[in-house]
Amino acid sequence: MFKISKLLGSALIFSLFLSTVWAAEQHEGKGVVGDIKMSAGKLTISHGPIAGLGMSAMTMDFKVYDPAMLEEVSKGHEIAFMLEQTKAGGLVIMEIEDLGMAKNAPVSDGQSHDH
Repeated sequence: MFKISKLLGSALIFSLFLSTVWAAEQHEGKGVVGDIKMSAGKLTISHGPIAGLGMSAMTMDFKVYDPAMLEEVSKGHEIAFMLEQTKAGGLVIMEIEDLGMAKNAPVSDGQSHDH
């Protein structure tokens, strides 16, 4: 009986974990890589507006989900990325695609923001 209740408890915890992971809202963005901060696991991005977050164009730091993603991009390149908002309210890049050398950087508000 103990094994069955332990198994059911584990299944319940796993299902709760999956529901929080799958329930995360994702937001698309495009921008230009200004800096790659390997030791911090962050990118500085001058991005255009992110409508789903009501965010205007600005330059800010974003943490990446997997530090290996930092090796997929280059400074000065345009990128497309997918953000998720953490429970604490921070933003994390979950997916990223290097689109090549930037032609026109998005217009920023001139302020630097950190997430």
